[in-house]
Amino acid sequence: MFDNSDGGVGIELRELTKRYPGQSAPAVDAISLDVAAGELVVFVGPSGCGKTTTMKMINRLIEPTSGEVRIGGEDVLRMRPDDLRRHVGYVIQQIGLFPHLTIAQNIGVVPKLLGWSKTRITDRIDELLGLVGLDAAQFRSRYPRQLSGGQQQRVGVARALAADPPVMLMDEPFGATDPITREHLQNEFLRLQRELRKTIIFVTHDFEEAIRLGDRIVVLREGSHIAQYDRPARILGAPADDYVAGFIGTASTLKRLALITVEDVFPADGGPPPAAGLPEVDTAATLREALDAMVANGTEEVAAVSGDIRHRLTYHDVCQAIQTNGREVEPSGG
Repeated sequence: MFDNSDGGVGIELRELTKRYPGQSAPAVDAISLDVAAGELVVFVGPSGCGKTTTMKMINRLIEPTSGEVRIGGEDVLRMRPDDLRRHVGYVIQQIGLFPHLTIAQNIGVVPKLLGWSKTRITDRIDELLGLVGLDAAQFRSRYPRQLSGGQQQRVGVARALAADPPVMLMDEPFGATDPITREHLQNEFLRLQRELRKTIIFVTHDFEEAIRLGDRIVVLREGSHIAQYDRPARILGAPADDYVAGFIGTASTLKRLALITVEDVFPADGGPPPAAGLPEVDTAATLREALDAMVANGTEEVAAVSGDIRHRLTYHDVCQAIQTNGREVEPSGG
């Protein structure tokens, strides 16, 4: 349906509007933005700002009142809604697995509708279960009720990926999980996105999650208007107005540290070697995690480790990284 030959498809919204009968104000008011191919864009904002409504208009679970939605340059409002949804992955907070179907049957729903062969479907199910960290032999014959919430959410992501859609829509997908499971799912999701590079719109109310996952963030204000659309580092470092600054909240510097990895700040030669006995952090860790290790161990430096290579990272290095002017540090996870 969508031409994915050039490495991905983007999403274009033009004056996208939704008005409900009997309501004076629109639920979504003329939103326009572009999402580049392979980019993960997070919608964040207060309840009632139109995040989910905007996302659902993209796959026409909600029909727009006016405006345009294009995926890969194609006008989705001219497509049959069922055909469109079979080519757009969709993950929701409630997961929505069919309780009477096995995990394998749940994942294979869309490929079956698309007419894939049984062998191809079976191979794809096993591939996806492995991709989301679930052993196929152990889980494919189970039912959703036999899985934990985190495991069910993994299956929900696998099902959305089943037909290899170029675009995915994700509505608070990790919101119903406990904090530890949520962090683990976020890590796994970032790993998947680095490998698959899908074009994703991700809705959340959690700004910490937005800056952790997003390549870019759409901050929506009440009234369904875009307050700022930019990269996380830019929003944290240069909020567009008082509303965005208030939405970010306090400790914006610490939040910016979560966008920078230890390896991002090393000089080409690796710098001086660390002293013996220092606490260790992986070079893939964020500077926020490195600072946490320093505070927890009462030291102003740590040993950054990558395989057999060890480097020295100091508190001064962390401060210098966050104060660097003239360049924007990109999030390494997105």
